[in-house]
Amino acid sequence: MADKITKVGKGVLRRSVARFLGRREFLFSPLVALYGGLFLLPISIIFKMSYEGGLAGFERITSSLVFSRVVENTIAISMTTTALSVVLGYFLAALLWKSRGTKRLLIFGFVLLPFWTSVLIKNFAWIFMLQDNGVINTALMSVGLIDSPLQLMHNRFAVIVGTVHYMLPYAVFPIYASMLTIDTRLDRAARSLGARGWSTFWHITLPLTRPGIYAASLLVLIISSSFYVTPVILGGPRQMMVANLVYYYTNTLIDFASGAALSIIILAAASVLIVVYVSLPKEGQNG
Repeated sequence: MADKITKVGKGVLRRSVARFLGRREFLFSPLVALYGGLFLLPISIIFKMSYEGGLAGFERITSSLVFSRVVENTIAISMTTTALSVVLGYFLAALLWKSRGTKRLLIFGFVLLPFWTSVLIKNFAWIFMLQDNGVINTALMSVGLIDSPLQLMHNRFAVIVGTVHYMLPYAVFPIYASMLTIDTRLDRAARSLGARGWSTFWHITLPLTRPGIYAASLLVLIISSSFYVTPVILGGPRQMMVANLVYYYTNTLIDFASGAALSIIILAAASVLIVVYVSLPKEGQNG
């Protein structure tokens, strides 16, 4: 009787394993395990480091005057970058959507060029443009619009210019992807019923591209809030962002507990943004 039960159990196990191996999801399991391990292992190490000595690391972070200043910089820069990137990205995505042939390829090239270029190269190019004897100040002084160079470097303006330049492709493509799902006959139908261009955009195009706007806003906001190189090169100490503060705690003060605690705070804030994005309505999203 026991042998029969064992044989039946082995048969059920073999059939279950064969059924699992025959599923398409099994092909993705090594990839899921790899990426899951690469994500969860560092996160678990950071969690462990942040709680060394209890909540002392969190207390040092939240009680610091530098932390409040850095949070203010991060929110202001990332929110402004998100707004400008989404607005400019929407216009570029619409231009791509309406263009055809060679014109579309050229626009794609101009959009992708910053995407393929190193962030260091882009930042040093903006130094060449924004410095006191740079292209912009030289051109303005040569035509008599200003008498002395404008202070365009080492301030929040320069940081926002650099971050918007970097983040623009991340805003264009989600919006452009949502525009590709729109049936062009809707525009013709609205115009045949007497709707003008602005009315058609407001009541048809904008609601149908709202999922792309949400995705672009989330992507740009999360990435721009973790910028490190651009605030250092184009900004300065007064424009320090959260990533710069993490570096300061871990490499200057050698306070890994506080640096890990700050990283956990950043991760929690990003998780809240993702939850908010998931809860947003997805009007116009097909499938």
